[in-house]
Amino acid sequence: MTPPLAPTRDLAALEQRLALIACGENSRPGKTRACDSHRRKGAALLRITATGAVDALAAAICGPGHNHRACTSCMEKAVKMVRVYNGESE
Repeated sequence: MTPPLAPTRDLAALEQRLALIACGENSRPGKTRACDSHRRKGAALLRITATGAVDALAAAICGPGHNHRACTSCMEKAVKMVRVYNGESE
């Protein structure tokens, strides 16, 4: 069961923000949008982020083929996404 989302949040904006983090917002100076692939994953990323399951979120970002462990970069992105979801400072 997925935890409820805070009703005061703009879910579309939050979903876009999480997709951008997953895509690698620091990969290119001035990057403001996630790629098509990460935007399509936005709703799933939001659902996983809402659970606070960093390992599962990192695995979803990293994708298959990593021997059941996400890379360090994707783990860092997952931690940041949970912080953003919880309203903590970046």
